[in-house]
Amino acid sequence: MIKLLSVLALLTFPSIGGFMPSCTINNRELHYLDQGSGFPLLLGHSFLWDSRVWAPQLDLLSQHFRCIVPDLWSHGQSQTASEGDLSIVHLAEVHHQLMQTLEIDRYSVLGMATGGLWGAKLAMMYPDEVASLTLIACSLDSETAENREDYLELFNIVEQLGELPTAVVDAVIRIFFSPVTQKVHPALAETFRFDLMCLSPEQVAGITSMGKQIFTRPSMINQLSDIRCPTLILAGQNDIPNPLSELQEMHHCLPGSQFAIIENAGHMLTLEQPDQVNQLLGNFLASIDGVQLDSNQLVFV
Repeated sequence: MIKLLSVLALLTFPSIGGFMPSCTINNRELHYLDQGSGFPLLLGHSFLWDSRVWAPQLDLLSQHFRCIVPDLWSHGQSQTASEGDLSIVHLAEVHHQLMQTLEIDRYSVLGMATGGLWGAKLAMMYPDEVASLTLIACSLDSETAENREDYLELFNIVEQLGELPTAVVDAVIRIFFSPVTQKVHPALAETFRFDLMCLSPEQVAGITSMGKQIFTRPSMINQLSDIRCPTLILAGQNDIPNPLSELQEMHHCLPGSQFAIIENAGHMLTLEQPDQVNQLLGNFLASIDGVQLDSNQLVFV
């Protein structure tokens, strides 16, 4: 209970540490956390969230690694962007430029949902840089035609209103969190609800523009062979946006990948079941060549 309360406290602030440094990429300010020291990790959050989604993981990982945790355009503290290229390829290139700016030429990528999409593309585009890849609640396939149509209709409605109406927020919460989480830890869902209701019109415009490009993306399944680094896939047992069966199939199509199911978790499994996620992340990262970390040094609490 104490751990959960500490996570909720972090989620109520604009960022995990308050102040976030930034760098200019494509004439926009990208804000990011830079926490801990050691082998670098690049952590990408999911759509509609920000760097705070990694709060429970940073407690552990920043003790052993240097964690770089950016906010996407129009999310968190990063500058809004509602026009131009906001595709997965663009987002991968933006994060590559961030790491170049920080003079980091080798790192592991941990991507959740949308963060996994650009993280996988980054591993494909820059295989010499990405030491390992973790895909959390992330399917590299395209959306079904039905889902794509539903998403576009939803984004058009939100774009016209300039805000996320209550009915939309309620639906998102039901989709993102497992029934167990909504019952046992309702404050997680309510904190997310508050954040969505407080988005500025500029953020809403940027998020809808990005969403239209992300959710009409082409499939990357036929490019899985381009991912040559060790890969871990984590799937929520009750994930609705990216069902367990899809991630299992992706695992079978990616030779050598590791796969684990997070029990009693929906789409937001880093927050819903942090202990399960942390142990799997710690063991996986400690096994990567070049990380130079004794797995016995990782302490799971």
